[in-house]
Amino acid sequence: MKLKLTRKQMAIIVLLIIIVPIVYNKISGAVLGFIQRQAMLMPKEVVVDFPHNEAVNITAESTGRVEAKYSVDVIARVSGFLLKKYFNEGDFVHTGQLLFQIDPREYQLEVNNSLASVNQYSALLKNAQQELNRANALVKEDLISHSEADQSLATRNENRALLDAARQKYELAKVNLGYTKITSPINGRIGKVNITEGNYVTASSGSLVNISSTNPVYVSFSLKTDDFVKLLKASDKFKDVEVRVQFNSGNWYNKVGKINFVDNKVDQNSGSVQMRATFDNSKGYLVPGDYMKVSLVAPKKVTYMTVPQSCTKGDAMSGYYVWTVEDNKSVKKDIKVSDNINNNWVVDSGLDSSDKVIIAGIQNVTTAGQKVKIIDAETYNKKQKAGKE
Repeated sequence: MKLKLTRKQMAIIVLLIIIVPIVYNKISGAVLGFIQRQAMLMPKEVVVDFPHNEAVNITAESTGRVEAKYSVDVIARVSGFLLKKYFNEGDFVHTGQLLFQIDPREYQLEVNNSLASVNQYSALLKNAQQELNRANALVKEDLISHSEADQSLATRNENRALLDAARQKYELAKVNLGYTKITSPINGRIGKVNITEGNYVTASSGSLVNISSTNPVYVSFSLKTDDFVKLLKASDKFKDVEVRVQFNSGNWYNKVGKINFVDNKVDQNSGSVQMRATFDNSKGYLVPGDYMKVSLVAPKKVTYMTVPQSCTKGDAMSGYYVWTVEDNKSVKKDIKVSDNINNNWVVDSGLDSSDKVIIAGIQNVTTAGQKVKIIDAETYNKKQKAGKE
């Protein structure tokens, strides 16, 4: 049996087919929107914690360069042919050790001639003194005039002056002869020879060879003014700051250095202060000229207020801020940070120790004054630990 529908009935059915989905969508959308609005009004869960107080040793890092305490360029002090050297390049030499020999013959002759002059004027002075003694005796007996006695005195004084000059010349000749033997002025490691045997050298020839002391050695470095001030506050004028250095291999040198120099001004180009530390180098591991990582640690612990870096917003240019909770409502607080310790910001201002800082669930907070449901950090951490187990 077929069901016959009138045109009116057909129109009603078509109309219902069109209208019902539309009405359904509107109703379901309204219901969904209502549910969403109600959900938005529900307080969001956030985890809060108080700012921490951390007591730490102030540290700083820099790049330093190893320097010899003494570095001496050996030069010739007299002229002559370089006859021989008495060391191997790279040797460790000692103070007074013979290094080079300059041809001494002409200087030996000068010593001999000067000594002859000393003997000559010594004899002349002796004779002049005897003449003066006789003249003084005769003038008392009125056998010669006073002018003749005065002439004898002048002759004696002249010969005495000539003898003194001869003696000075003799001493200078001996000094110059001694300079033909060039010796090491310090203990240290000798470098590469710049002028070899057979060359004629003078004082203006420049360095024959360089000697650098090896123990102790200096490590020079610079510190930014912020690090400089922090270390100064946490030490006794840097006297008790421990300085360590690290090789390029990553190994740390097993000796601790002590600061022995702090510059009296800030370098205008780098904004840093030049400093230097002394290290024992008895085994010669620290080589002058080498670059090393420098780590400084102050002995006094300093207490700082910190918050996790992960809970802060903003940047160094625009400034940092955190979300806190007061009366179950979100509050935005601007903070000033100065350093980081173990992934925590050091807070200089903007927070009190009693502030409840949102450390997790920050994505749930969009505006100030938003209602939130707080979970303390201890409870949150226990739940997290239990979930992992």
